Amino acid sequence: MARRINIALAHDETAPARLVREHIPDDSGIEMAEQFATFDLNADVILRMDVDVLLVACREGSPAALELVGLWHTVRSSSPVAVLSHGSDEEFVQAAFTAGADDFLVLQPGPYIPEQVGRDFEFAIRKAVTRTRHTAERGNESGSLIAVLGSKGGVGKTVAATNLGAALATRGRRTVIIDLDLQFGDVALALGLTPTTTLFDLAVSGGSLDADKLDDFMLRHPSGLRVLAAPARPDQAVSVTAQMISTIYGVLREEFDFIVVDTPPAFTAEVIATVDVATWICMVAMFDALSLKNTRLGLDTLELMGHPPDHVRVVLNRAGTNVGIASAEAVEILGRAPDLLVPSDREVPVSINDGIPIALSGSRSAAAAAIRSLADMFLANPSAEPSEPSKASPTPTRRRGWFRRKRAVAGAAELARGR
Repeated sequence: MARRINIALAHDETAPARLVREHIPDDSGIEMAEQFATFDLNADVILRMDVDVLLVACREGSPAALELVGLWHTVRSSSPVAVLSHGSDEEFVQAAFTAGADDFLVLQPGPYIPEQVGRDFEFAIRKAVTRTRHTAERGNESGSLIAVLGSKGGVGKTVAATNLGAALATRGRRTVIIDLDLQFGDVALALGLTPTTTLFDLAVSGGSLDADKLDDFMLRHPSGLRVLAAPARPDQAVSVTAQMISTIYGVLREEFDFIVVDTPPAFTAEVIATVDVATWICMVAMFDALSLKNTRLGLDTLELMGHPPDHVRVVLNRAGTNVGIASAEAVEILGRAPDLLVPSDREVPVSINDGIPIALSGSRSAAAAAIRSLADMFLANPSAEPSEPSKASPTPTRRRGWFRRKRAVAGAAELARGR
């Protein structure tokens, strides 16, 4: 029987206690020990609570809720706090992690909460309670997990992920790619594969999960790359849970050298669970102001989630394109220099349409060479310390500290408003 967890809930009128309770299964062992219809709690009240975790349920952007998260994090740093809201706006998610949140959960409107949503909620709360804050414990498993992120759609994230996976496989590394864009994933299409089995089929198959079973649901690419494809229909995505994904990662790390994960452009529960265990992050952006701004917010959010900045690699697509932004301005917006520049080239979309990764095409174009070199960044030292950035693109020291992070976020927000 799972260990009992006592929670405290602070909420506003947009997220009543009744709705939060409906998200927690009756047999979960999670009990609501304290309840407050306000965020105006002082340190004495926080210290006297005999609870394992605080849930803060609020409207998006609530400054009072974020202030409470910050106070809890200061007073009870050893006890987790999770933010619950009806949406997952990236700036609000980033602000929640800035304040000290350990997790961010999205509330369903009700009145009926699907059972699987409740199980995901239970898993997230238990994960927040048991998760360690020490990144030194990352990477104990044998395989390296590379999470490919993009803070907006259309930046070339899937192109980077599929080419990275194929390039690693052709270099003799046992590699699998997982399409975690559960509603609109295109990994199989980009690789020229027909998804006869998907993550949905695995989710509804029943029984225990082991390496042999996973192998039955993987697609085979000619490069040697194995593929766990996204569900065929958007409505099937709800069957694939964060808990299931975490279990898959544990099994795969015993069998493969590299696990490449293509993610949706949002910090969903599955993405947060992936970042928690990732060895490396590959952040993909485009050479335009909006993409660079959103990427900066994503980088700051990753650091606040505890992922070390020196285990993050930034890939900038359409580099050299004349869009009115100088390279120095791009570095200023990002807060760091990109690790890899991929120039525009018509061969890239052609390779997608043909279903042949450009890294395998034999092309001698500058774009193909850049994409092939993506694998080199992770092959140099796949799991321990990150390799040094290219001397041609030195990475400036990352800004640290609460007040500097606040200025960075404020500057990004001003850029988003068109400053």
